[in-house]
Amino acid sequence: MFFQNTSFKILLIGFLFFSMNLDSISYNWEKLSGTNNYVNFLRFSKYSKNTLYVGSDVQATDFSTNNISFLFFGDGFQVSKDLGNTFSEPYLLDYSVFDVAEGFSDNKLVLMASVRKQDFGRIVITNDGGETWDLETNRCESSAQLTRIFSISEENKYKLYASAINSNSGFRFSDDFFVNCNISSDVKINARDISVSQIEPSTIYLVADNVSKQKVLVSKDKGQTWLDASLGLENYRILSVQASPQDRGTVFIGVDSITSTGKIIGMGIFMSIDYGASWVNVGALGASVYDIQFHPSNPKFWAAAGGDKGVFVSGKSGTYWENKNEGLPENFFARKVAIPDIEPTNDGIIVYASIYGNGIYKSSAITTSVEDEYTSQNDMDFNIFPNPASDFINIKSKNNSNLKYEIVGILSNIIKDGEINNNSNIDIQNLSAGTYFLRIFDGKDFKIFKFAKI
Repeated sequence: MFFQNTSFKILLIGFLFFSMNLDSISYNWEKLSGTNNYVNFLRFSKYSKNTLYVGSDVQATDFSTNNISFLFFGDGFQVSKDLGNTFSEPYLLDYSVFDVAEGFSDNKLVLMASVRKQDFGRIVITNDGGETWDLETNRCESSAQLTRIFSISEENKYKLYASAINSNSGFRFSDDFFVNCNISSDVKINARDISVSQIEPSTIYLVADNVSKQKVLVSKDKGQTWLDASLGLENYRILSVQASPQDRGTVFIGVDSITSTGKIIGMGIFMSIDYGASWVNVGALGASVYDIQFHPSNPKFWAAAGGDKGVFVSGKSGTYWENKNEGLPENFFARKVAIPDIEPTNDGIIVYASIYGNGIYKSSAITTSVEDEYTSQNDMDFNIFPNPASDFINIKSKNNSNLKYEIVGILSNIIKDGEINNNSNIDIQNLSAGTYFLRIFDGKDFKIFKFAKI
């Protein structure tokens, strides 16, 4: 087989159609000063490219466990308006802050902070840059904790969606800045993360830990109804989720498992191209992936926080991942990542990462092994037929003559691989009946197909 990996012979680590080319390391990580060491979230503003929000505490809230013990008091959040070179004094002291989302009301920027104090989580807001906060209105106050908030502008209003942990109803939504904090009775999971598709804002993904029966839920109607997208993930814990900003139905999740004795086994990043109906591993194998983010204006660049495996970066729209840890402290544990809206150069992209117990690190420009222009999967000129198939799959490509392919099973094991020319076929007569993925690569771009063998 032309794909080999001595450490994990039966599992796929990304799309190994590429050579790693890691002969020299041309990047480094530098610690930022001004925040506490235990970072709960970091997020760049949607409206001000240089503005970075960071929530951090002096003591830890450990999200790697199933039973999360929250602090009784926290240390607020801070704002940097110069890409992390300097930080403000803390806002909302005495609260632990787990996310800050933005919206507008009466032409004023509204910040919505997900906070916790004395065993109660809630939302608090400000419309004057944090000088004053509405602490009187009861917004989502309960023992649950909102972990991430999405704000979507729609018809002069903001639709707000949030994931909630420490709850068996882990979805919240509102259109009035959480004055009315709505709970969906159809969602019965302890939700660790949420993602709303940029290209298809009616599509929402929720992911859950392994104490929930359902691991991934998807809604295609703004949270009114939900479908279970957990097939193949039954024994896993889903830590993070991110919908592709380019391809409808394409979504990535960070996966691990935890044993009855508490041992955590990282499983890496999984991808679906069909709204979660099926999943395949695409990289970061061995990592518990706590956060996945993409570049705000160039969607071929992504970053992921992989726990004790460090930081992973993709230059291929999340489908191929490389470890980038040079310069991080010893015994690093990456928990969150963020990418500023700075146009990538030939030197690469800049990534911010929170290291558990060690604050925030900023990379110099990281160059990935793949620097081609991004091509959406929907735009690539490959087609296969018939589907379902019994004997052969035909490959049709107008412009490509030298192609490589992999057939991958549902458990991400490589069943068959090889090289073909355009307008040729692949023999599948020896495959058992079932569902498979076919990945085709032309030296620059690739496309994934799901097919059925009958």
